[in-house]
Amino acid sequence: MTLPPPGPVTHPLHLTLLAAASVLMMSPTHATTSAPADAAQVRPGERLSDWLLRQPEQAAGPGLAWQVPQEVLPQQFLKDTLMVHVEAAIRSAPSPEERASRERLLAMLNSLPATGRVALGIVDARWLQANPKEDPVLSEGQRLAVPPAPLRSVTVVQPDGSFCQVPHESGRSVLDYLSACGLGGQADWAWIAQPDGRTARAGVAGWNAEPADEPSPGAWIWAPPSRMADLAGLSEGMIKFLAVQGPSPQEIKASPAANASVAAAPSATATGTLPDAVASQPRPLDISGNDWGEIGLLQTPSARMGLAGDVRTSFTSIWPYTRLNFVFQPLDWLEAGFRYTSISNRAYEASTTGQSNKDKSIDIKVRLLKETARVPELALGFRDLGGTGLFSGEYLVASKRWHDFDFSLGIGWGYLGTSGNISNPFKLLGSRFDTRSRSSTNEARFGSYFRGPAALFGGVQWRTPWDPLTLKLEYDGNDYQSEPQANNQRRRTPFNIGLSYRVSPKVTLSAGFERGDKFMIGLTLASNLAASQSPKPADRPVPEFRPQAAERSPGWAATAAEIEALTEWTVERIAPKDDVLHVWVTDSNTVYRTARVEKAIAVLHHDAPDTIKSFVFHYSERGLAVHAQAIDRAEWVAVRIQALPPHAARAVSKRDYEPELPRPDNKSKTAESSVASQAAATEPQAPWVRPRDKFTFGIAPSYGQIVGGPDAFLLYQLGIQATAEYRFTPRTWLSGAVNLRLADNYDKFTYTAPSDLPRVRTYQREYVTSKRFTIPSLQLTHVGQMSSNHYYSMYGGLLESMFAGVGAEWLYRPARSPVAFGVDINRMRQRDFNQDFGLRDYKVTTGHATLYWDTGWNGVMAKISAGQYLAGDRGVTLEVIRRFDNGFVLGAYATKTNVSAARFGEGDFDKGIYLSIPLDALLPRSTKFALSFGWSPLTRDGGARLGRSNTLYELTSVRDKGAFNFAAPEDKKPRAGDNILNFDRSP
Repeated sequence: MTLPPPGPVTHPLHLTLLAAASVLMMSPTHATTSAPADAAQVRPGERLSDWLLRQPEQAAGPGLAWQVPQEVLPQQFLKDTLMVHVEAAIRSAPSPEERASRERLLAMLNSLPATGRVALGIVDARWLQANPKEDPVLSEGQRLAVPPAPLRSVTVVQPDGSFCQVPHESGRSVLDYLSACGLGGQADWAWIAQPDGRTARAGVAGWNAEPADEPSPGAWIWAPPSRMADLAGLSEGMIKFLAVQGPSPQEIKASPAANASVAAAPSATATGTLPDAVASQPRPLDISGNDWGEIGLLQTPSARMGLAGDVRTSFTSIWPYTRLNFVFQPLDWLEAGFRYTSISNRAYEASTTGQSNKDKSIDIKVRLLKETARVPELALGFRDLGGTGLFSGEYLVASKRWHDFDFSLGIGWGYLGTSGNISNPFKLLGSRFDTRSRSSTNEARFGSYFRGPAALFGGVQWRTPWDPLTLKLEYDGNDYQSEPQANNQRRRTPFNIGLSYRVSPKVTLSAGFERGDKFMIGLTLASNLAASQSPKPADRPVPEFRPQAAERSPGWAATAAEIEALTEWTVERIAPKDDVLHVWVTDSNTVYRTARVEKAIAVLHHDAPDTIKSFVFHYSERGLAVHAQAIDRAEWVAVRIQALPPHAARAVSKRDYEPELPRPDNKSKTAESSVASQAAATEPQAPWVRPRDKFTFGIAPSYGQIVGGPDAFLLYQLGIQATAEYRFTPRTWLSGAVNLRLADNYDKFTYTAPSDLPRVRTYQREYVTSKRFTIPSLQLTHVGQMSSNHYYSMYGGLLESMFAGVGAEWLYRPARSPVAFGVDINRMRQRDFNQDFGLRDYKVTTGHATLYWDTGWNGVMAKISAGQYLAGDRGVTLEVIRRFDNGFVLGAYATKTNVSAARFGEGDFDKGIYLSIPLDALLPRSTKFALSFGWSPLTRDGGARLGRSNTLYELTSVRDKGAFNFAAPEDKKPRAGDNILNFDRSP
């Protein structure tokens, strides 16, 4: 097994630690620990706060170590793994001196015990009494080790295992402590273990310097020189194992627990002296968007990337181009986005309103290499990849940082390389790379990539001592003499200069002087989807928690009403059976499921008598039994009244299993409903069944828009929409909507796009302008289950605004499986432009076979569909989706059919991007709804899919293996019981 190089990657030790999970629950008698001699025994059953009140005041310090026998095993496993790798480093040592040094490191490691230490949070006794959830209940065999007081030094562990102790000084950074021990300038990364056991990593070289928390007295620092790659590769495991030792040694001859062999050697510990000059706090690299929205300088890109989840919207203007850019970072190595470019001195040919030409484009940039001490960051990018190709170009760019300077150098083709200041290197592969096609079709452009003139570009940015301001200087590879639409521009100089000023973390102003005579201005708004969250001050409070069960139940009807008010679920039935309380819920599909489950459990615990020992939720959607979940009541209570060590916390879980297929049908419910409800009001053991509401109705505002068309950049409509539903049975219902358009600017909408295919989507204008009062949908649906994993649906009616008909769908979806497969087939007829009950002559059969695959990698999901589309064309749609842990979804799709690019028209094939935002992440009140935004460059008839509702994959979403994983980002505050060895949360 090879440990990885330093970097933000998951350590292989994480994988091997999992192998020990099955034995973590063993009896304490099977786990041995070398606890320090001065570790204090505890009184079983007492709280940490009570123990602290019995101790001297200095015991309540950050170095207090809570030692749990059951945690020794994974720590010993980590130690053994580290020793194996150090032994391998000894065998591969390049010199006798290096071999001897690593042997000493191995001896030091061998002398350190696996203590079983578990992290603590705040160790103030009175605070703990007021916050019992952070106050552990101490058990037999556990110990509390009080460090020597006071803590006055920081220990740097040298590559040979010796200790360099440096007196602590407030305001000193890790760089100062490394310099004090002769390691200044030798390491790329430093790992710090604070005395409370929390660990962090910090870049300390010119290429990766970043701010880091100041080491506290009693901290450990491990920073192997970058030339010792084998030692640097085990650094994450090393610092975590040092963290379980407790605070670092505080005396020259002192040592950590059971570290006698190291302490006995006079040369094993040395004293370092801090330099007189205080090292300045490093600043992170400042990255910002360029004129095109991508991360870069002004006109040119750099190889830099943002964080996964970053989104930016920017507006830039330099004559004659005004650009509106939308850029996403779905993965830390992938940047993508789309753009509208207004060409001020060229008219939109199809426009009847005289607006300037609007070009649409899609960009993508992929990181090929990540920066290291000797290797620059390297990225490959494509501009205008999926648009008209007016500004299409490719580039390969490298970036290298030195402290506050970031240098970039690249080679560009197409729009980025028109100056031709170097010979195209691909000419070595043949003469076909001499010229570049100017065709507007994607197929032709694909054959022109990296062809024609090439040019070098590059530049430098400097983050000035004034933090918000960054200056930029670049050399542009475009000479602006081959501009699209014969719109050549004068260029007095290839050098551009500019600046970016960060008004706030989310707002940046930019300005520049480009081409030697043109000014550029820009505004960028940025955020991070993955970090988005909102507190919920407007939420209904959950029932007050108390450990004891309720003395008297308020009745299951009241319980159901409270659950519904807190979760937006519909509770169908509550039925006690023996010591288990069963709850059937529906309409539970949402993003933040776990938060709602916790609220529902809180209600059940508050209301249920003490005879109930566990709760079971049965989830159904439209009468389909899709999932079940069991919760042990005592375990749930234990988590809320005390801090649990990792082995005990792992045992607390919501156990998922397949639901029972037989469901109470509508007839039995109708007959039982009134009797059960009356009985439940007076008998705690009687079941309660909700009287069924067959008819539901709602009114909401409606909004529609068309962006980037020739008649106006934005065409919109505002209206009001009423929706209604009638349920014949739980599995059969009629649903529909009517819409009244109240305000719009459709008087400008006169353009109907040309098409050489059946007009299934290009009659867009006719459908949205013909009538103000429309019926967008009216659908009769029936769903069913053939077995626990097989679902079907049949439906018919006005399925969407443009098509009516009948269809059926089948889905195979095993619970918690990463793979599902479905087939749908539909016989459709085009609706009348008035969107009433009238129909046009066009008929088509459309349907697809779809494979759904949750890759399990970085939240990425893929869907591939093959079949026949609305225009009768046949082909394949590929959809790639990135789901962030907080529920935000970024998706992109592309459809290629047997329709040629010429027949399809501008754009060559159907494609688009969409974003789904859970409102839970934005609003001060919980809601199960989400906002969705979609964008495609053009509306064409090829590759058009039916837009029906109530698909089986959506109805059964709770069967997703990650259905209960989405939640607001954790606050990362230290808490009692945190696992020091948690490699998943490593920096």
